[in-house]
Amino acid sequence: MENTYNAQVSATPEPAIIEVYRISRWVGALCACKVYLDDTEIGRISNGDKQKYEIPSGLHEIRIKMNWSFLKSRPFSFKIKDGDFIRLRFDFTFGGFATFTSWWMVKAIFSGGKVIKIEQY
Repeated sequence: MENTYNAQVSATPEPAIIEVYRISRWVGALCACKVYLDDTEIGRISNGDKQKYEIPSGLHEIRIKMNWSFLKSRPFSFKIKDGDFIRLRFDFTFGGFATFTSWWMVKAIFSGGKVIKIEQY
């Protein structure tokens, strides 16, 4: 007589993970940036750093804000399922020339401080 073993495997879904990467630049290099998921701070990222976060599946909005100032990003919306892995990166929309000439301040004032861009890669 053959013994059969019927085990029920409880399928636990793999978590949804986002990886947030801050491009390494000398603009704002000494300041950490706060990462907000659906208006809740989930972490801080230093210059050139990369962080992974487990998040629930569904439709989400991520924002980045420089910790000491009014500089921030526009919201970036994305949908994620259990087991998905999404890579996001962010950077400032201005460079060295704008920093030295203070042009970034003009850009920040007229954009409501939204001078950080987020993109999926």
